[in-house]
Amino acid sequence: MGLLQRKHYIKILFIVSLLIIAYIFITDEDFSYEQITIQEGDTLWTLADRYKGDMTKEQWIRLVTAENNLNGNHIIAGDTLIIPIPKNAIYIAVNEEEIQSIKVARNDYEK
Repeated sequence: MGLLQRKHYIKILFIVSLLIIAYIFITDEDFSYEQITIQEGDTLWTLADRYKGDMTKEQWIRLVTAENNLNGNHIIAGDTLIIPIPKNAIYIAVNEEEIQSIKVARNDYEK
């Protein structure tokens, strides 16, 4: 009887471990978030062009709208937005205010 109970606990432990691993993979996002200041002339569409990475513009805008509780696509210069930045993003600063968020290209092929 003790052997059967031990096997039962092993099965439960195995299932719980699988659920934890699955949760980690499901919740691991491919992007991080950064705060930016909206510049004159910026729109969600132009920001999406700059920061979307592999996402579609629509996906990126949907994430930004949800994260910032925006009603519609209207943004105002001087306000700040929390935006998703792909973890593998490579972009270049356009002005001094973007220098803080420069990502450096890396060569994944080097060993």
